[in-house]
Order: sequence, then C-alpha cells, then structure tokens
Amino acid sequence: MKKIGSNILTRLLLSAACVVVPATAFAQEAASENNEEGLSVIVVTAQKRAEDLQEVPAAISAFSADDLAQRGISETSDLMGSLPNLQVTSAYSDTQPNFSLRGISVANEFSASTASPVGVYVDEVYQSFRAAHGQQLYDLERVEVLRGPQGTLYGRNTTGGAINFITRKPSLSGTTGYATLGYGNYNTIRAEGALELTLAEDKAGLRAAFTRTKGDGYTFNPVDGQDYANSDSYAGRLTFRFQPADGLDITMKGYFAKNDPRQDIPYGIGYLQGRTNAAGYSRFDPRPELGGRVLRENEIQSDTAGEYFTASRGVSLTIEAELSDDITFTSITGYDKGEYRLSPFDCDGSPIDICAIRYNSQSENFNQDLRLAYDGDRFKLIAGFYYGRDSIDTQNEPDFFGFLRPLLLGAGVPGGFNNIPIAVGNSLSILPAFALDPTLTPASPGFCAPVVVNPNGYFDARSLIAFNADVAATNTAGGTTFQAACAAAGAPPFGPILADQQFTLTRPSTAIYGEAAWEATDSLTITLGLRYTWDKVKYSDARTTLFALDGVTPAASLVPFSFPFDPALPAVNEQESSGEFTGRIVVDYKLAEDVLAYASYSRGYRSGTYNGLAYQDISQVYFLEPEQVDAFEVGLKSRFLDNRVQLNLAGFYYDYKNQQIAQIIGATSFLRAANGRVFGAEAELAFQAIDTLRFDAALGYLNTKYKGNNIDPTDPTSLTLNINGNRFPNAPEFTASAGVDLTLLDTGKHKFQIRGDVQYTGRYFFDPFGNYGQDPCDQPAAGSLVLLATPEIACGNPGYVLVNARATYTFDESMSISLWGKNLTDKFYYGYGLNLNAFYQDYFARGAPRTYGVEATFRF
Repeated sequence: MKKIGSNILTRLLLSAACVVVPATAFAQEAASENNEEGLSVIVVTAQKRAEDLQEVPAAISAFSADDLAQRGISETSDLMGSLPNLQVTSAYSDTQPNFSLRGISVANEFSASTASPVGVYVDEVYQSFRAAHGQQLYDLERVEVLRGPQGTLYGRNTTGGAINFITRKPSLSGTTGYATLGYGNYNTIRAEGALELTLAEDKAGLRAAFTRTKGDGYTFNPVDGQDYANSDSYAGRLTFRFQPADGLDITMKGYFAKNDPRQDIPYGIGYLQGRTNAAGYSRFDPRPELGGRVLRENEIQSDTAGEYFTASRGVSLTIEAELSDDITFTSITGYDKGEYRLSPFDCDGSPIDICAIRYNSQSENFNQDLRLAYDGDRFKLIAGFYYGRDSIDTQNEPDFFGFLRPLLLGAGVPGGFNNIPIAVGNSLSILPAFALDPTLTPASPGFCAPVVVNPNGYFDARSLIAFNADVAATNTAGGTTFQAACAAAGAPPFGPILADQQFTLTRPSTAIYGEAAWEATDSLTITLGLRYTWDKVKYSDARTTLFALDGVTPAASLVPFSFPFDPALPAVNEQESSGEFTGRIVVDYKLAEDVLAYASYSRGYRSGTYNGLAYQDISQVYFLEPEQVDAFEVGLKSRFLDNRVQLNLAGFYYDYKNQQIAQIIGATSFLRAANGRVFGAEAELAFQAIDTLRFDAALGYLNTKYKGNNIDPTDPTSLTLNINGNRFPNAPEFTASAGVDLTLLDTGKHKFQIRGDVQYTGRYFFDPFGNYGQDPCDQPAAGSLVLLATPEIACGNPGYVLVNARATYTFDESMSISLWGKNLTDKFYYGYGLNLNAFYQDYFARGAPRTYGVEATFRF
C-alpha cells in the first residue's frame, strides 16, 4: 500500500478508536425517535419485520432520508465509500451501476442481461434489470444495506447481499410537502419535491414525488465540440395508501423514470509502444488537429460517442393484514418494464472508428411475494411463497475496425466483399502456412500459402494473423513485414466487423421459504431459515447476422452458422433448469442489555445464465452453472457510555463457487466460472460526543483469492488464463471513512450545521486476471515485446481519497439553504476498467471530478 494510503488509514483508525459506526445507522425519521441523551434507536425491516437495528444479528446498515441529504447521496455512485466493503462501479457512468459487497459483484461482466449477485429491491420489489437500478433514488424514507448472503428471506440472486430502497408513503395525517431546487457547477440544475394529501384522516392518503436533473458534462470532446458525461434525467412517483379497517394497510404505487445523457466517453489507453492502440493512436501524443498540443485531462477525442438512454416504469401493490394479534399476512406484487439504449457506445475513446457497439435491450418483470408472520412471546416464524419472472429482449450491434471500411471501399474493394475477421469456430477457413510451421520466415517459399482448415468456412485469416505477427515483432501497429509477404502471396485484406445480434433471455423463478427464531432464554436466540428455489433460464430467438463490407448486405449467419447467408435458418433456442436449497442458522446471545454477540452460517445462490454477449459462433452459446456462496460470520453489536457510543463489529469467511466473470478474447466476451474464497472484517462506530457534535467512522478489510481453478481449452466455461492466487475484482483490501456532524447554531428556530466526510478506497483490480502474467506488472511477460494489458489494469487501480462537505442553514424548519461539495480535492481516478485485447488497448471510466453547488429546500 502506498504511504499516503497508510497515513490516511492510520488517522482513520485512530479516529475509530474513539468514534466509529455506520453513520448509516443514524436517524430513520419514520421509524426512530431522537434520544436527547445519546444516539437514536434505528428501526429497520431488513428481516421482513420492524426491529431495532442493534437487535438484528446480522451486518446491516441503514441511511435515513436526513442522512442521505446530509451526505449528498443522490445517485447510486454516491453510496461508494459510505460503507465498509461496499463498491459501486459502472462501465457506463451512473447507467447500470454494479454493486459489490464484500468482494461479491458482477466482476467485470457488463452485459445488460446479467443479473446482479447483490439483490436490489425497491419497497421489497426485486429489480432484475440492472440498467434501471438507481432510477428511484429520490424521496426516500431510508436505504438498508444487508451484507452477506440473504438466502432465506430474499433468496433470488443475493449471494453478496441485498440493498433495499424504501420510498416514502403517505402518513395519513395532514398535508405536507417539500421542494428542493439546486444549482451546481457544469451548469447543473436539480429539482426534487413531494406533495402529500390526506384524503381521509387515518384512512387514505396520496403522495406525489418527482425529481429532475439537467446539466453540462465534465468531459469535453474536441471532435464535435460537445461536453459529455452530462446529466439529463427525470422521474416521478405516485403512491396511494388506504387503511379501510384496523389491521389492514394497502399501498399502491406507480412510477416512471428516464435518463438520457450523452455518454461518459471512456479513456482509451493503448499498450503498444508509445501507449498506442491497434490503429496507432495515443491520447498522450501531441495532436496535429489540436494545434500540436496534448489532450487535457478532461478531454477525450471520440468519433462515435452517443447517448445512454434508460427508461423504466412500473406499479406495485403491498397489502399488510393483521389476521390476529400474533399473525400478519403480507402480499407484495410488482410489475415493471425497462428500456436501455447505448447507441452507439464508443469503446475505444479515440477519433478513429476502432470499437463501437450499439446496445439495445428491453425488459419486462413480474414479482409476487406472499408471506405469513407469527410473532409470539418466545417464538417467531415467517413462511412464504415467491414467484418472479423477468424477460430481456436484446439487440446488440458490434461495429469493430470500422475505419477499414472507407479505406477498402476507397481502394476499389466491392461492397459485397466478405473477409470479416471472425477467426473462431465455423467461420475460420484458411490459415497461413507460417502459423502452422514456425520455422518459416517471410523470405521462405510458401511462407503465407493458404492452408484450408475448414472448407465450409469463409474467413481467410492470413492477413489478420500477419498483422498480429507484425505487432508482436515490432510492438507497434506500423510493422509491415509479415503483411507484405502475405499480400504478395495473394491473401485478401481483412475487413471491419459489423453484426446484428438478437436474443431473448427469460428467467422464471419460484421459491418457498421459512424462517423461525426461538428465544431459548432471555439472552439466547436461535434462528433457522430455509429456502428452496426452482430456476429456469430460457435463451430463445437467438441469431447473429454478419454484414459485408458495405454494412448492408448480409454475408453470413454466425448464430446459427450458415454461409452463404440463409435467412430461413431457424433461430437458436435453449433452456436449462436448476434448483437449490439456501438458508441460514444464527445463534445470538445478549452479553449485556446493549451488547449482542452472534455467529451464523448462511448459503447464497445466484441463478445460472447463458453467455449473453456470444455472437461469433454457436460454440459460444453455453450455460453457466449457478453461483453458490457458503458464508460464516461472527459479529458484535454494542452501545455504551450512556448510549453515546455505538460499535458494531463483524468478521466473515466465504467459500465461493462458480463466480460468473467475463474474459475478453479477441472481439468477443466469454462468461467463465471461477472459484475462490473471501475473508475479512468490518467495524462501524458512532460517537455522540455532545448534543451538537457527532463523529462516525467505518473500516473494512477484505482478503480475496481465486483458487482451485483449472484451465481447460476444451471447456467453453473454463478459463484460458491462470487466475489462481489473484484477488477478486472490485474488492479493495481496505476501505475506510470518517465523518463529523457539527451544529454551530441551534436557537430552536434557526440551525446551522456542517458535515465533512473523508472516504478512502484502497487499491483494487478491475478484473480477475491480476497482472496478466507481467512481472513486473508494467512490463511485457518474458519472451514478448507486447503488453497484454496496460499498467492501469495489470498493476491494479491505485487507492484514492475523496473529501466531501456540506453546510446547511435552516430557518424555522420551513426553509434551508445548503452549500455542498464532492471530491473537493478534485482527485482524478478511474472507477472501472476493461481489457480490449483485439484492439491492443484498455478502456477506463473515470470517477466524477470536483462538483459543488447550492440548494434550497422549502417545507410545508
């Protein structure tokens, strides 16, 4: 760890010795009451019943609405750094966030069809479509984060944990509301508000909420003169609550959301000599088109950058009925639809058309959860039934090496020409002789003679292999020796890849579950939960069409394969089923009135899936078996010093099987299965020093390692690189945060508060492949001139520190004005990286630069 990280961690640990908790578990305005003599009681519903947070034998944190506002959490990326061992990253800015809890995440997989192993819920309704995650982060009552497998009460796709966003619902008393207007740098305007009407006191009420954000971006593209990574979103929600009789509570909700910003263009960094890519471009070279200067830190040249469009809409119905003093029935029903378009997505971050993809997906989801809860004196029981079904229709358009199209057409190559570099499976037809006989040199007779390896294929790979051989020999894209020899032998040039990939992924899931808690004594409680899940995964209507040089004429079908192109060939349809027992056992013991110790074993499960980005050959269409996590945890929850200090500790060990990770080979992504283990610890502390001064801090430690993985070239689900001993992606060894809340003025009518936060994220890797065999990590492997990944990928993402602050002046509780700032030191850092070896480059998504602004809130 670098010295700066060590110094910061030392300071945080010293602070934690006096002050640490989840500031997350501070005030939950609808479910806790202030305690003037210390910390407030936090009530959560993470275990499907209302409980004091400190009485729940699990690692759970909760943010209240006030907490979210004080910390400036307005989008999912703001959660990163707020909790120990929580990462939030994305290949596409705030579109399609990837949550990582204790090292468990989607790893480096970026397909919209991949379900997150951290279950995301809104008002307990499961959200399967990752592109829609975070679109309801407004007018919230609280956010609950459950770390560790949730295999009983949540079940579906919760190997890492669960995050539940709980929206505000009508209180059934009076007319209330608020409006917040804000302005920040990059000309960002943000508005949020809600209006609540009581239609019948204690009987019926209506709450309407909205949010709108629009602003310029922080990345400038000199190619078209526009700002990118801008904001342009709006959302609305209408909630109706009805209590027709005592013990019956009905809540109906409808919502919509839309996000339509220009893409956060990736930083493309080549790893050939001079940091160039396959087209010879480097963002670090002086650019003639810019007057000979080098690109600035906030500039990216892009020829094809487009928009990130996501939209969602849905309804939900929650019914809670008290059948008796001890028995409660709950029904939660949800239906939603989503749409996702990245069209086009520039994946090379350069002015040359090397890598572009048009992603288009539509989702439809239904969820039904029915449960009965019994709450006796010493025995509690929850039993339930769950059914969910989600369907994702996808149309992707890979568009690679597009710069070759005008070059070849300009040289007189006809538009119907087809030598498209799909060098795998059925497509590959011809290899050069030197690829099979390494003794041949470019001067040898027959050096590039055609060797037919598949007479039914179409691709003559001689020019492509010669290009790669020149790169290997010179460490540049400018070598010509091998290519010249193949051209002289009559090898045709290779062209661009333009394809249309379509498929539908449908995932019905059914489960029954139950959990019982028995208070054996006043101090000892034993909890046992069990769930059985039936999952089916249908991969249907799949086909990939490949287009000739003109980009219009169908040249071949890849999935299924036909050459020449046969439009009558039926699409591919496959399906797999699986069933799994999950659950947990927990033993907790009250060591004292405010000290709870617990030990638990739990099993988590994520459904198997198909390789969603398979487009080059039918051999790439395969099913990956389900994930499974066996987790062991011990913890301590405590309050002391007259209720002014709260300290929560947890330690854990995970045995992880079949983690779904992506391996990019050439111009396609393969979903692989990997095994490993995790162990770590967490500490969260809060200290109410005096009524006007509160400290909070958190510390997370992770030790992750892949182990027991074999390399098997005959198994499409197996890795082709050895990852044993490597760390998990998105799993920094240390995360830490510290914050302070200070009230400088409180006259009863007027209040002035300030909050400051420091967040540290340690070094972590973007993918499972470690240093790619490069030792040292910034040098080519022995016997090679060419890197397999940039140092930014192979050496790991350096640790970084973010500093945030907020000052709020409140007038008579009806109006407040706030000044805020995030990343105040303007730290430049990457949050996501991906290796693109077909283009000899990697791409990176940067974290947001310094942002600041002012906002006013009016309450009535």
